[in-house]
Amino acid sequence: MDGTHQTQKDKRTTVVPFFRSGDYFFHRGIVAYRKNHLQRAVKLFERAVKLTNQEPVFHIQLAAVLSELGEYERSNEILSTILQEQGDEQSECYFFMANNYAYLGLFEKAENAVIRYLKLCPEDGFSDDARDLLELLQFERSEIDGWEDYESESDELIIEHEKARTLLRNGDVKAAIPILESVIQSHPTCWAAHNHLAEAYYREGKDEAFAICEHILNEDKGNLFAICNLAMFFTAQGDTKQAEPFVSALRQVYPLDVDHHVKVAQVLCTVGDYQQTVERMKMLETYMFDQRPELLLCYGIALYQLGYVEKANGYWRRASGLGYRIAQQLLEESTVGTLSKSNLKYDIWR
Repeated sequence: MDGTHQTQKDKRTTVVPFFRSGDYFFHRGIVAYRKNHLQRAVKLFERAVKLTNQEPVFHIQLAAVLSELGEYERSNEILSTILQEQGDEQSECYFFMANNYAYLGLFEKAENAVIRYLKLCPEDGFSDDARDLLELLQFERSEIDGWEDYESESDELIIEHEKARTLLRNGDVKAAIPILESVIQSHPTCWAAHNHLAEAYYREGKDEAFAICEHILNEDKGNLFAICNLAMFFTAQGDTKQAEPFVSALRQVYPLDVDHHVKVAQVLCTVGDYQQTVERMKMLETYMFDQRPELLLCYGIALYQLGYVEKANGYWRRASGLGYRIAQQLLEESTVGTLSKSNLKYDIWR
């Protein structure tokens, strides 16, 4: 009897492991992608790639989603690796790379990639789109005098600047500074690089940040990003008198460019103009919030400060569902009643 009892016990305690393959995470990623939860889709595709590294489709899908999120360089790195390992078998990589290059302003590289794709696949799934892209690129080329000289300079500038932007976005401010300084030395009128250098200096506690912004506004009057920077810099220092002209200017600006519109909304939240923030956020298309969970965080903070606690919790809940930990923390504090308005600030660089 003891033997029988032991056998039954062994059966009860046997654990069958549940192994989740790359396919499992890939299909979950597809579901997230179809729901427009792009950040979550990236995480799932990254997991799929890690578990099943030899499946090129997984890599291509990851690259496609990264492209939609604006991470064009990282997307192209993945696509280039696939082509190196698989050859022209995965020809659609050329088409995706062409689109990424076009978004980065690297028109010659985009043209070469799309021509390569059409040569390999004259009648394929993306052929019509590829021909449209090629026509557009060739039109751009005809509009630019000295195309080759422009491209050689433009390529280097954009690649280096994008590298610095990525470092800033990831919090590696020190590494971004020498790259931006080099870009400015080579291209003194690249105001975007000046603005990012001002941001980097400020985050490192360097007063030169203010002088850079003033220089930009002297040379390029009304530069939106310099105004944004000074509004945030002075506000962060508690100098509301100095900040006010710049904050007031932002209240009057309604950019047509979506990225600029988002920037203004985020800056207004950073400086504490929550009513204006909510008004700007309402103008955005719904899909943008699932692509950029930091906007859900920002919108929630503005709503909470205005007394719309449940609405704020709803936006933080959505951001938390996309893997945004800061939103999850705020949601928990709000739920238990420990969240204080006086300590609740939006940090655009977090």
